[in-house]
Amino acid sequence: MSRRAADSLWGPEAVTEALAEPAPDPMTVDLACEVSTRADPPGALRAWSLAQPWPRYCAIVRLVAGKTRKELFNGTDDYSHT
Repeated sequence: MSRRAADSLWGPEAVTEALAEPAPDPMTVDLACEVSTRADPPGALRAWSLAQPWPRYCAIVRLVAGKTRKELFNGTDDYSHT
């Protein structure tokens, strides 16, 4: 996924605000799997994510925007693997 995909789902302003959140929920395998199962159609992912609490929504946006992946590859992650 990419920033472009995130901007398309939620709008650039919402994505920028979510990415700036200093305390998003931690990324877990369970959350990543949930996002994956809800990714098609995109409208389902958008609707579900908007119904989540703010910290969880921010974690979802980070994943879709590719920020989580970049942190993992850069070794700067602090994600739970449970």
